[in-house]
Amino acid sequence: MEIMWLKEALFAGMTANAFKLGTALSLGWFWLRVSGCSVLYRGESMEQTDFSDILTVAERDALEISPPGYVHHNSNSTYFYVVRRANNCGDQEYTLAAAVKVSIDSDGNLASPKSNNIFCAKIEQVFGSRIKLVWYYCPIEQGLKPAHFKIYWDGGSGEIDYENPIAVIRYAGQIFYSHLSDMLTAGKYLFCIKTEDAGGVEDGSYSLLGIQLDNKSPDSADILSVEAV
Repeated sequence: MEIMWLKEALFAGMTANAFKLGTALSLGWFWLRVSGCSVLYRGESMEQTDFSDILTVAERDALEISPPGYVHHNSNSTYFYVVRRANNCGDQEYTLAAAVKVSIDSDGNLASPKSNNIFCAKIEQVFGSRIKLVWYYCPIEQGLKPAHFKIYWDGGSGEIDYENPIAVIRYAGQIFYSHLSDMLTAGKYLFCIKTEDAGGVEDGSYSLLGIQLDNKSPDSADILSVEAV
């Protein structure tokens, strides 16, 4: 989104429009940028990045750029920062190549890199009394590449055992994965699928998949009459 007052504030110096609009809306960060500049944006996801809200600017070829001190980072949150360059005419590049994902842990510190969580997971009863899990893994914007997936369950007790996985499946790229359980008795079961990198670090997800298993056979259909037509 091109905003005229931003161009004036960044590239035209102390004009009347820049003074009225730039000073009030940008807390006075405008100044002449003869060679252009680098602009910093932030969002809670790549899709939600607000490119109409400039956090700060730096020299065009700057090796570092930092958000202003008033920008807070909440605990247990993830943010996406994007840097875009603008030339001396105010024309800005439209790229997501210079993007970084920042995760904050419960203590307010930078979280250690982890693999992405799985998504598009589903659970279903198949082959009479067995349970099938199907899920997908997307590596885009991941912190670390996964080595395998670990599957945990509650065994019907209602409490998942995260110490002893029932299956370990090797990561094989951006595909759908599946796991088929043994024959089970009727009851409710809970499962959790976690990614784990080569160093043994699991993702932080505790999303559960639950299913009520019914091993009763459906009633047979009664043939009331048969006739040739």
